Amino acid sequence: MGGVVDNRLKVYGTTNVRVVDATIQPMQLSGNLMANLYAIAEWVSDTTKETEN
Repeated sequence: MGGVVDNRLKVYGTTNVRVVDATIQPMQLSGNLMANLYAIAEWVSDTTKETEN
């Protein structure tokens, strides 16, 4: 299974583009996706702050 983003959700071949949406999840989840997306967005926000500061 190929991908477009790395484990920090940076798009391959770029230096400062990140993707946070439902398509980054490796398998389809049952139920509402919003709680998972909020958690992923919070995690990406925290890791971005750590690496940029």
